[in-house]
Amino acid sequence: MEETLFRLLTEHVYLILFVSLILEFVALPIPGETMMVLAGVMGYYGHANYLFMIISGSLGTIIGMQLSYEIGRRLGTKAIDKYGSYIGLTKSRMTEANKFFNKYGNIVIIIAYYLPGVRHILGYFSGISRIDAKKFHIYSTFGGILWVFTFITMGYILGPSWKHVFFLLHRYGIILVLLVATGLLIYILYKKLGKKEFFLELKAKLKFIITFLLLIIIVNILILINYRNIRMLDESLIISSAIIFVLTLFIFIKYNIKNKTSEKLLVVVDYQKDFVDGSLGFSEAEKIEAVIENKIKDYLEKNQDIIFTLDTHKEDYFETREGKHIPVEHCKKDTEGHQVHGHINQYLNQAKRIFEKESFGSIDLAKYISKSQYKEVEFCGLVSNICVLSNIVLTQSYHKDIEIRVDLEATASNKELVNKTLKEYLQALGVKIL
Repeated sequence: MEETLFRLLTEHVYLILFVSLILEFVALPIPGETMMVLAGVMGYYGHANYLFMIISGSLGTIIGMQLSYEIGRRLGTKAIDKYGSYIGLTKSRMTEANKFFNKYGNIVIIIAYYLPGVRHILGYFSGISRIDAKKFHIYSTFGGILWVFTFITMGYILGPSWKHVFFLLHRYGIILVLLVATGLLIYILYKKLGKKEFFLELKAKLKFIITFLLLIIIVNILILINYRNIRMLDESLIISSAIIFVLTLFIFIKYNIKNKTSEKLLVVVDYQKDFVDGSLGFSEAEKIEAVIENKIKDYLEKNQDIIFTLDTHKEDYFETREGKHIPVEHCKKDTEGHQVHGHINQYLNQAKRIFEKESFGSIDLAKYISKSQYKEVEFCGLVSNICVLSNIVLTQSYHKDIEIRVDLEATASNKELVNKTLKEYLQALGVKIL
């Protein structure tokens, strides 16, 4: 096959490069990499101009990719709109895919050129996904030129020894690409979560990661010892790399996917017995029960979500920072004071989520809201200037664009001065007062 291609290239190298690379991205899975390497070898022997080959190959690649994008955008979009819901490609999911691609697509586009099979559908998928046309054209052009430069230059520099290097690339290149892609996903996660949270998550999963990697290493060593078959070992390494990539991708998606939720959310903060009529109870707390219950009923009738937070402490409470600040035992796990007070307790089983927390605010709640589809969140409950306020600040920190609301009739403090001045402090934080 290489001899036939070489003979054809000798006669019409620039035209064949240009046309074949257009066809590779639009219709036919032509071996573009082999074609470009052979063209480079021709340059090595002086049968073709290196610069002209780069130009013709790049033009063919760019045009082919742009054509496939336009076909996907004009024809594929209509098909997805009409039949996509039958295979799970709903408008909301395509919108999420569009957001993801517009955020990380530049890296994906460049890497995809080096993945056989993936680069052939990249343009169609990008058009169907409605990703930003300008961004796609810029990065696909850059990626295409880089891809063409890589393989023509390989043939131009290596000459007759290109087959050996090309063999090694095909043999181990996919492992390298998978490991690089895995590294990129980890890096994006690191940037998204931040240094502190990333390493906390890593520490929590460290035992699993070490066990999994040791298992992969042991399996590959056993294959090498028992079979002494390099080809079998190569296949095992490819499969191992693919498994690592898929697991990393799964974790990446888990941290990026949005929770399926309503548009509005009511968060009932710590309306527990110890804060109402228990060890830290006060008269104003009981007065807001009816207001909170009416809000819960209203949200449920409109099919909007309810979330509860529960202040939850253990035996070592007095050794904690909060315990030293508030040295009163309260909301101890599995005690009566930990339970939700009065009629509000009956709505726990209708809650979207229940977050137990050992401190004033719940980081888990803030993270959950940041990965959800809520457009506005209303807070109510106890105590207004401590736990309610802490959860508001945390939610704003994790989700800067969400609208936060508070009804002053549905939250209270045991200090009259706080009740009088709370509105001013909340408005300073950008909270909408109802």
